[in-house]
Amino acid sequence: ARRAILGGVAATVGAWSLPAFAEDAAEAPTPPPPAKGAILVTGANSGVGLSAAKQLAAKGERVVLACRTEAKGEDARRAILDKVPSADLVVLKNAGLEMTDLRKVSDYCKAFLDAGIPLDTLILNAGIMAVPLDRTAQGHEMHFGVNHLAHFLVQDSLRGAMRTRAQDRGVAGRIVACSSIANMLPGAVDITDLDWRRREPKYEKWSAYAASKAENVLLTDEIARVEANDSLIVANSFHPGIVTTNLVRYILPELTAENRDPELERQTPQGKAMSKMGIRDADEGAKTHVWLASSPEAGRVSGKFFVDPGLEYPRGATRAQLVRAQDWFLVSESDPLAKQLHLPDKFFEWRTEENSRALWTQSTEMTDAFRVV
Repeated sequence: ARRAILGGVAATVGAWSLPAFAEDAAEAPTPPPPAKGAILVTGANSGVGLSAAKQLAAKGERVVLACRTEAKGEDARRAILDKVPSADLVVLKNAGLEMTDLRKVSDYCKAFLDAGIPLDTLILNAGIMAVPLDRTAQGHEMHFGVNHLAHFLVQDSLRGAMRTRAQDRGVAGRIVACSSIANMLPGAVDITDLDWRRREPKYEKWSAYAASKAENVLLTDEIARVEANDSLIVANSFHPGIVTTNLVRYILPELTAENRDPELERQTPQGKAMSKMGIRDADEGAKTHVWLASSPEAGRVSGKFFVDPGLEYPRGATRAQLVRAQDWFLVSESDPLAKQLHLPDKFFEWRTEENSRALWTQSTEMTDAFRVV
């Protein structure tokens, strides 16, 4: 009898409780999915930056066009919409990313954070190449100031928000830096004279450019090291190819993008010959931007330098792969005498943890007054 009574009580309690729990579970609100994230591209108004933004938008990505002025951003937005009518593009109002002035870089980063746009990927693309000696608003050598230091400030100001976003959605954010194989020029980096003060009487524009491109690699190497424990950010750099964009305006003005029609040129004998030589137009040059920013494979690697989608350099790149990627002029580890001459590693002797740490420390000191927190 006692068992029967206890059984009846249990059944009665269960009858009351289970539906109540089921009802509570049914009424529990489902957390909303994370808002759609964005890819921010610096220098998105011309060259490979514009092409990368266009191609990413065509893949359905939301792209922030970070340009020197709002007007340049709007011009880029119209140009992309002409090719990709469904493009999801953002141009910040009353904000321009003027890379020659750290104060304006800081203002842009603050405007971006205030806009509340979730940031998944940061493409550090803007740059200058082989310009005559000049200095930024803060007195930094122009290649160092624009190609490296301004980008250092951008990532330093936005990386915290990227980490929070990555933690919320369970997917690592990405930082991608556009470098160049010019970083292999001898004596590419002098950590003791980043601003060319001591060496100013012997200033050489190609050496200055090469140094800034090496610094792009050292920056992503150091981000990869700093972020390795939490795995919330992956960072990689790359060479886009020998691309005939507006960067060459000081060297071969007839090859600047505005003087050419890449789609028509590709079909001409001259265009086909240039392609075989490894010279790319902006659309071809943007393919590694797009791969690093959007492919699942690229989201699983960090601290690498690529010369084509999925093709890391110098480690592992075979002669056949380099030829297929139109980078036939690069040295492969398997080439005759490469091992005896310590090539291609010798070209990257500057790529050390000591240099990346020293560059990070000095860059932090130079930008600390402008950092957005």
